[in-house]
Amino acid sequence: MRFPGWVSLGKKGMSEDELQVFVADLHIHSVLSPCAQREMLPQCIILEALEKKIDIIALCDHNACDNVEITVALGNRFGVWVVPAIEVETREEVHLVCYFPTVSQLHNFNGFISRSLLPIPLREDIWGEEWIVGEEGQVISKKDCLLVYPSSLSLEEVVTLVNSCGGVVVPAHVDRKHYSIISQLGFIPPNLGIRIVEVSQGVRWKEVIEQFGLHRFQVLSSSDAHTLNEIGTGKTYFSMYTRSWSEFMLALHGEAGRSIFLP
Repeated sequence: MRFPGWVSLGKKGMSEDELQVFVADLHIHSVLSPCAQREMLPQCIILEALEKKIDIIALCDHNACDNVEITVALGNRFGVWVVPAIEVETREEVHLVCYFPTVSQLHNFNGFISRSLLPIPLREDIWGEEWIVGEEGQVISKKDCLLVYPSSLSLEEVVTLVNSCGGVVVPAHVDRKHYSIISQLGFIPPNLGIRIVEVSQGVRWKEVIEQFGLHRFQVLSSSDAHTLNEIGTGKTYFSMYTRSWSEFMLALHGEAGRSIFLP
């Protein structure tokens, strides 16, 4: 992997018949995640992405996706492609970022996750609030059960469900000492068919590949942003023809001339 120094989408004179480079931050939390700052409203996230010239983002709240649809709509309006996504915590306390082609497919998957969560009352004084918001940032409703808690579904069950719903699984921040597939299991089970992993922002990704033997995987870098300032601190560059799910999948898997690069 390498960063070729190409320009991002938005430069005039670029043709859709030519490969272009799109800047992506594919792990961002909104105010639905109690651990995120209250500034993480959908419209603020989109504006921050625009200011930092990020072409593609993904909202990945913990075990829920209620703020994704409004973020997708705002992204479409302002020219940021928002990939429907969610961050799931499995029974083994492994965090997985799961991406889907459409909001409908994401909601279908999230139904399984919702039913697998224990109804633990949310202590807002300890965990913070979990907001579902509208287009202008107004609070429409709040969750009253804790989202940052393991699902009763196993790692294998979550991967199977994501695949059946048309999505793709990426183990999150595999270099961390907690909540990563490597910290919890010690390895990435080959039977899961996982081909892409995410590393944390700011790490030396080549050293992470060497340390954990990740040479056969495609590697993403994302911010896991919980504040606006953190958006874009982890980036992946996608070499594709257009911003679409089919191109996204080809790039993630390094197929048909599409690819991803890390700086």
